[in-house]
Amino acid sequence: MKWISTNVVYDEFPLYLRRPDYQDVWNYKIRFTQRLNISHHLDKVKQNGLPESDYNLSLSDFDSDLCNLFDDHSEGIIFLIETYGGERNYWYYISEQTDYLNKIERIRQEFPNNAIESDLNDDTNWGFIKSYPFEIYNK
Repeated sequence: MKWISTNVVYDEFPLYLRRPDYQDVWNYKIRFTQRLNISHHLDKVKQNGLPESDYNLSLSDFDSDLCNLFDDHSEGIIFLIETYGGERNYWYYISEQTDYLNKIERIRQEFPNNAIESDLNDDTNWGFIKSYPFEIYNK
């Protein structure tokens, strides 16, 4: 998967954004109506809230698993990763039928030192992407 990365300043702190380079992300809107956020509290951060370099490198397997958590044909897609203020947020749209709790539990078991929290919301209209403070996908 090809990724597009950018960084901006938000509330005087760096915000790093990474998103898959989908041909047309809006094609998934009909199938994937639930917005899932998995938030990872970063253990080793600089004063500006970004992870320390060595620590960030140590997260590569964890990050890879979260980037590939769902089958994009039937379960869901990852659409954004934010790193800001000592956290990394993985944002997904998933189907109502996706058993995301088992996948999150697997991540917790495989990476017990990485504290994560999750939150699921109905977002049939994909309002999160549409109202995001920066354009992440062409509307």
